[in-house]
Amino acid sequence: MIEQYIAKTINCSCGRVHSSRVETIEIKENVIELSLAPFLKEKGYKRLTVACDKNTYRVAGERVCAVLKENAIPFKLHIFAEDTVLPNEHFIGNLTMGMDLASDLLLAVGSGTINDICRYVSAAAKMPYCIVGTAPSMDGYISGGSALIYNNLKLTFETHTPTAVFLDPVILAAAPKDMISSGVGDLLGKINCLTDWKLSGLVTAEWHCAFISDIVDAAIEKVTSSNEKIAEGESSAIADLVEGLLLSGVCMDFAENSRPASGCEHHMSHFLEMRYLLEGREAVFHGTKVGIGTVIALRAYEYVANLDPDFHKIKKLSRPSFEEWEKNIRHAFLGAADEIIDLEKKNAKNGAERLGARLEATEKNWSAIKALAANTASSKSVYDILKRLDAPVKPAEIGVEREMATQAILYAKEIRDRYTVLQLLWDLGELDNFTKLIIDEYYS
Repeated sequence: MIEQYIAKTINCSCGRVHSSRVETIEIKENVIELSLAPFLKEKGYKRLTVACDKNTYRVAGERVCAVLKENAIPFKLHIFAEDTVLPNEHFIGNLTMGMDLASDLLLAVGSGTINDICRYVSAAAKMPYCIVGTAPSMDGYISGGSALIYNNLKLTFETHTPTAVFLDPVILAAAPKDMISSGVGDLLGKINCLTDWKLSGLVTAEWHCAFISDIVDAAIEKVTSSNEKIAEGESSAIADLVEGLLLSGVCMDFAENSRPASGCEHHMSHFLEMRYLLEGREAVFHGTKVGIGTVIALRAYEYVANLDPDFHKIKKLSRPSFEEWEKNIRHAFLGAADEIIDLEKKNAKNGAERLGARLEATEKNWSAIKALAANTASSKSVYDILKRLDAPVKPAEIGVEREMATQAILYAKEIRDRYTVLQLLWDLGELDNFTKLIIDEYYS
């Protein structure tokens, strides 16, 4: 399925030209031994830096190095020494100082964090990179952006796509179960983000592409229909999962941003990730948090589907002052608060002018909004798939206390100037009520 979109330029009916910049994707058993060296020789790469951590070296890096030695391809191996690698300034600097500056290709061996670090470093060095994947844990293998922690805030930096991705389903199927369920959670999050994207089109007139949405929908369907086999660890089903995740990456490339793959379910995940980092907690896989956020986000749409708003009263609601809002943001975001406050000062997302415009559009399009909310996938369908994979489905299951979970729902919308169902609930004066409903249920 993915082959039809790779290295293609598509003149789309949405009015834009979509292009995929990744040149090669190989998903097959023994892909390291069969495909890596021929690709490197065909492209004329002469000298590599290979980057991995201790675990990914054991899983695939050792095999990569053996292939490079057998084919007399010079390389420098860089293994991150720490047990936990984070996509932040320290590890980016560590790789930058440890790589061979004479290299003409950076080869990453790993999954989410390794991929994000290598993508950023290679882009900064104006060097191509490719990746040998080790887990189907996230959708970012071929996206053009790196999700990095900068000044304690999770931000997406526009970088570049890999020239090639090599994935062995047998290696992927042997990944820890929580990494596999993380990939499923990340992909299920697309159910909500596509709905958020359509919602934004109705309220803010944001550009939307049905062609891209249909590709992501097909990827979701492929995985939801084989979720039992994924739970059993069948390599063919894991191949379907990683192809779905890669298709999501292709669609980010097509859209030239993360809109087809990231909505408020990701914003809640990013909030928790920042708080975990600031409080020195052990990290939880991105897709695991996205899965939890997806259940909450779909509950939000179910809540919207049952609303009958009085827009006359809503337009007269008193809203928190900027000073009151800022106080709450500093309490919720701790050391990352300044970035959030600066974003609101720049965009005035919660200001009277933008709020008024959104409410006018919301009232005008309420029938379509309500129909959209009523016809998205049920929260229970996602909940059941995650439970089948023994994945967490509630914040408390990953150690999130009641107050932090409350803050995640209330303030995740502040992380990006991107319209989602959580912004809709705030605009309607219902976000506090929805949050209390969910939190009371989850923490009773």
